Amino acid sequence: MLQGIRVLDLSRVIAGPYCAALLGDLGADVIKLERPGRGDDLRALRGSGRMSASFAAVNRNKRGIAVDLQKPEGARLALDLARRADVVIENFLTGVAEKLGLGYAAVRAVNPSVVYASVTGFGQTGPLARKPGYNTIAQGMSGLMALTGMPGDPPTRVGGSVSDVAASYMTFGMVNAALVHRFRTGEGQHVDVSLVGASLGLLPDPTAIYFDTGERPKRAGNRNLNLSPAEAFQAKDGFVNVVLLNAEQWGRFCLALGDPVMETDPRFADNPARLANHAAFKARVEAILGTSSVTDWVARLEAGGIAAGPIYEFHEVFEDPQVRHLGLVAEVDQPGVGKVKMLTFPGRASGTPPRIDRPAPLLGQHTVEVLGELGLSRSEIDRLAEAGIIVLGEQP
Repeated sequence: MLQGIRVLDLSRVIAGPYCAALLGDLGADVIKLERPGRGDDLRALRGSGRMSASFAAVNRNKRGIAVDLQKPEGARLALDLARRADVVIENFLTGVAEKLGLGYAAVRAVNPSVVYASVTGFGQTGPLARKPGYNTIAQGMSGLMALTGMPGDPPTRVGGSVSDVAASYMTFGMVNAALVHRFRTGEGQHVDVSLVGASLGLLPDPTAIYFDTGERPKRAGNRNLNLSPAEAFQAKDGFVNVVLLNAEQWGRFCLALGDPVMETDPRFADNPARLANHAAFKARVEAILGTSSVTDWVARLEAGGIAAGPIYEFHEVFEDPQVRHLGLVAEVDQPGVGKVKMLTFPGRASGTPPRIDRPAPLLGQHTVEVLGELGLSRSEIDRLAEAGIIVLGEQP
């Protein structure tokens, strides 16, 4: 889809790099610029100084160069790359790119049609614009943690780097929309994405309910406070998620459970009654589900036209036949590590399917190649390396 689009990735860790990797999955030519020495901080996660599994996963389909942006010649090289780029992605603290001479105004001056994406904790303007932002901080300040956890328990962090990935997806969508706008009008623009904004954007329904009622939403664990059943129930060997969205499904649910009396019991006969008598309702359902396995109940409920699914432990996810069918995991031959497994692009396309064609680069692996494309001679590249402005990099 994005063949011919050139992306300069100045970002590090997850939020910016994962967006750039997704663009690369769709065919964009992505150049990742890292500082000489230790490179992206994610390289050293879990003690691996060269190539952590996490770095490999969010930096596939990129070419890598090592340039010292603190040195004027290094910053000028980056600006030359930005001059040729369709997209620039950065996640410096607000104001740092400008100090380096690589802010939006400087890049726009040499490349008016550029789509320039900034990913920060709190955005480019406002009282917290210069505050560092990380996944857990964004989760806490966006309301995600306030809504997560069991009733009576403290706020709970959502697993994974959810806020970072939410910002990645938001940036990915806005960059592609900005490219469409550019193709129509010739105009570039500055895309401003914050972790806190992207995280709050995951909560449109509780936010709408809060503004409608004025009531603060409560932590509800694995249930929906406005709909029942819409929650996790314990079966004999694990947990089953069940969701009913309309009254017509209630009779089918009771029939699948083999409890026709419950259908007309006034304590449970409609959604408001089940919400009012939730503890008794859940105990009755779990007494029935406890007689058989998760697999059995999911099959029975689905046969009865009820939406149901198992709650997997993480290792079980990758054994699910549908996950396997969708091809959501790829094995990549990664220089410096060997074969590694990682998530693929999470969607499909019939004409131009996403692909992982290139493993994550070693630090500075493509410095000579990329600078040669800028027109630098090998002697000039060697001079820059001797001056410590660039690193020629490791080779596979």
